[in-house]
Amino acid sequence: MKQFLKNFQTTPINYGNAGHAFYDVMKWVQANRPKSKPNIIMPSYIPGKLYRFVMAAGYETKFYDVSTQLDFSVDEIRGLIDDQTQMVFAVHFFGIPVDMEPLKKLTQEMDVFLMEDCSHTLNSHWNGKTLGTTGDFTIFSTRKMLQFHCGGFLILNNKPWHFQPSRKEKVNSLFTGYHMLGSRVKYHLNHLTRGKNVFQKMRIPEVGYIDYDEEQIVTVKRMDRLLEGYYPHVNVEKISRKRRENVSYLWNHIDDLETFSPVGFDRLSVHKTESRNSQSGDASSQQKYQLIEGYVPFSLPILTPPSSRNFIQQKLLNRGITCYIGWTEAPFGLEGFQGAEQLQKQLLELPIHHHINRYQLEIMADCLNNLKITRQPYSFSKGSFLSSDL
Repeated sequence: MKQFLKNFQTTPINYGNAGHAFYDVMKWVQANRPKSKPNIIMPSYIPGKLYRFVMAAGYETKFYDVSTQLDFSVDEIRGLIDDQTQMVFAVHFFGIPVDMEPLKKLTQEMDVFLMEDCSHTLNSHWNGKTLGTTGDFTIFSTRKMLQFHCGGFLILNNKPWHFQPSRKEKVNSLFTGYHMLGSRVKYHLNHLTRGKNVFQKMRIPEVGYIDYDEEQIVTVKRMDRLLEGYYPHVNVEKISRKRRENVSYLWNHIDDLETFSPVGFDRLSVHKTESRNSQSGDASSQQKYQLIEGYVPFSLPILTPPSSRNFIQQKLLNRGITCYIGWTEAPFGLEGFQGAEQLQKQLLELPIHHHINRYQLEIMADCLNNLKITRQPYSFSKGSFLSSDL
């Protein structure tokens, strides 16, 4: 971790989670550059938790759409900026890099701040630049990327005023220690049982929500002492390598990547290379996909055939694999965000974190390869896919 943090010009500020850092920055900007009705420009595909933080900070939100490949239109964002805009918020969804340079030019031109969300990546590079160094402010989530139950930090690449974090409470170290111990026990158990769901304790994760009628309150916390002392010594290179290996394994062992479409695949794959038989030296028919350098993912998001995602999620759960489904609360009842609506209905996250073992990867690939999915011509507004197993 220490080596990774050398990429930044300022010392990271620790928080209980990345959302607390996001909230703190919004309050800080508004305090130093007051607007009567401050707003923030955000992608329409975000978790309800972030939206609640925006409301708690007293901001209005203007949404821009994201495509099913998780990119966006800079021109659309330009059209949303007005004299009340404080910042533009951009996300490297699931660790898939987006090009921040056009946004940086736009926000500098329009005199608004750029918030870069790296909660889904760590130690990543894109076009020769470390992700998290372009935005005026960047948030990272050690909770997500290191598989802890709390923890995040803020990087200030631009300090227009003196920043004093508002965190007054700490996360309880007993809470962190308990969950860290539980994670290690689960990790070793999965190795011993070769990934089998022995105790049948897996469940589908809950989805987010927003109660617009209640007051949104955020208690900003700092990282607990246990993680403060532990995470600087984490081997980020080893974790990054493991995550990359897990994505590569699934890419090369899921037979039908057209049906189970990995999001951002064209952006993240370089080329195919023929593998050779180790004994004869003859080229085999199997093609191997190569990852671009520098890509460190949070999960492997795939676009499932419409109307089949919940079925596929349950099939994987039955085999002991818990998969998240992105953020089904987005786009929050708003219309006109076709990309976010499609992601809300079709996206499934395959876990590829560093605690996943080879047996679990084999289970995922085997499960997807044995689903008999019949693909039919698809139109977002009308079409559908059918599965013979439904």
